[in-house]
Amino acid sequence: MDRPRIAFTGYYGMRNFGDDLFGVICTRAAERYWNAAPRLVGPPLAGMAGVSTVPAFYPRDWYGAMGALGKGSRLLSFASATVGSDVLVMGGGSVITARESFRKPMMQTARRRRGLELAAIGVSIGPFANPQQEAASASFLDRFSYISVRDRRSYEWIQRMGLSTRAHPGCDLAVLLPRLAAMPVRAEQAPEAPMRVGVAPCRYAEGGAHGAPAMRAWEDAFVESILAEARSRRLVVDVFSLNEHPRHGDGNLAETLASRLRAGGVAAEVLRYTQPDPLAMVAAIGRCDVMVSARLHGAIVAWLCGVPFVIIDYHRKCRDFADDIGLPQRRRITTAQGHPFSDVVATLLAERRLECSSPGVYADRAEDIFKCAPWAQEHAYA
Repeated sequence: MDRPRIAFTGYYGMRNFGDDLFGVICTRAAERYWNAAPRLVGPPLAGMAGVSTVPAFYPRDWYGAMGALGKGSRLLSFASATVGSDVLVMGGGSVITARESFRKPMMQTARRRRGLELAAIGVSIGPFANPQQEAASASFLDRFSYISVRDRRSYEWIQRMGLSTRAHPGCDLAVLLPRLAAMPVRAEQAPEAPMRVGVAPCRYAEGGAHGAPAMRAWEDAFVESILAEARSRRLVVDVFSLNEHPRHGDGNLAETLASRLRAGGVAAEVLRYTQPDPLAMVAAIGRCDVMVSARLHGAIVAWLCGVPFVIIDYHRKCRDFADDIGLPQRRRITTAQGHPFSDVVATLLAERRLECSSPGVYADRAEDIFKCAPWAQEHAYA
């Protein structure tokens, strides 16, 4: 296929910054490394390459709706991609799980009837509650021509499933961003300028097998540390709502956190991901001097922009990323750290150093996600 028609499917268009960022990266990378004509399954995103399966005039609220309207919109959008594409790629995120979806049978039918090739890149696999769930996912993935996973744990699942010959141990797709887009340039801060602190809350499940910290506990620690720092220097706080889903989003958490800071005399603004423009949000994170993030891609983008950060270890994907880049324990908020959460935030504000591996170390590894695929065309990126 000299110019394959490649469609990318994921949780795009659902008001989540991280998922939309995957869509922009996948389409741009497909053009560059695969010489492909990319299509995005979902509404158009600012900064993406190629075309989308949903026209720009179609109301985004309808596509992302919870009921029959939203499900019907997504079903029609996905069906058009299975018909008009040579390859369908699950692009980014925790998409290979035991959860049932209308996508799986449609993908299998299109592969069987018209030879549609299937792939997955930058994905997590599992966990599975029992051997039956694992076997069902293994049977599904056995039909894929190429699989690139984003973490070691997922690659171990692939090996147990006997699929390692067509799999690639990659990394999170967001790491490829600096090779595909202009990154924010960090300016020298004037001595009298206020410190800009970013914070990204997340509505996650507390406790559980992973031992996620209590949301209110780390938020209290953050507010306490900011108010203490504000006694000796000027601060401004950008509170990021990186998921604007009406049920699972962070908007209320962000507004409450900003209100608490303002009540203490600290200037705070809420930046909500209401427009499908992930690169604009990347630029906003890049303007921060430090970042505290419960959202994984808030932390990853801070790292890519050279912004010193603390990550809230609420999920295995956060811990996997932190381990991968060598983030020290004093830059993580966990239930097992043995000292107050406020110490972690206070140390970040005082030191303001990245304290982990450089993103440049991972650039080639991120490119290999696409370069190792069967559709990679060397002349397209030489």
